[in-house]
Amino acid sequence: MAYGLARCEIKRRPRLNSRAHSHNYGVRPVAGNSATFIMRTQRFTIATLTAVAVLLFYLFSPRPALQVQERVSGVKLYRVPVEEGDEFAIEFVHSVERTPVKEVFRIEKDRKIYLVETEYESFGAGLPTMPGEGEKSVLEGGKIRITGMRRKLDPFLVAVSPVPGHILTIRGEEVVLADLAKPGTGLHIEVAYEPAVVRFLGRRYEWMRR
Repeated sequence: MAYGLARCEIKRRPRLNSRAHSHNYGVRPVAGNSATFIMRTQRFTIATLTAVAVLLFYLFSPRPALQVQERVSGVKLYRVPVEEGDEFAIEFVHSVERTPVKEVFRIEKDRKIYLVETEYESFGAGLPTMPGEGEKSVLEGGKIRITGMRRKLDPFLVAVSPVPGHILTIRGEEVVLADLAKPGTGLHIEVAYEPAVVRFLGRRYEWMRR
């Protein structure tokens, strides 16, 4: 009888082990899939947060812009993004000689504005008569052009001319100064800093004075 009981016990044990083994085999893949899902979710979250942080840093980091504002009130009239080495021109008709004048300016490494070239048809008040040191005067098509100039303008102040033709040209865009402020208004032109997001807001004219 003892031998028979022992045989029964031996037969039952493999069943118990088989069930336990089958049970463990079914649980392990579920745990592995869950861990993989959690890991992928964490990686995606970290990547998304990093991308958002980089985007916000770019949008709100300061960028240089050429800004025109009223000298007295400080009202900002116009701004446009610029970089080191960018050039712009201001053209006007001389109030006495009634001849066109063109001045070219450059934004240099120190973010200041320098007069680098001027072109005019006749001599008059406020116009150079002789080139300075390192400058060169050339006569082309009846116009006198002085190049090689490097005159720092700080502050850079301009009065809106009552004579039509007072125009600021930068990056292919022409801005009539009389559209920004009334004739005789003093303007301050400078390189200011603005968040990059301002460039995506659309209009660059904050106030229009006509």
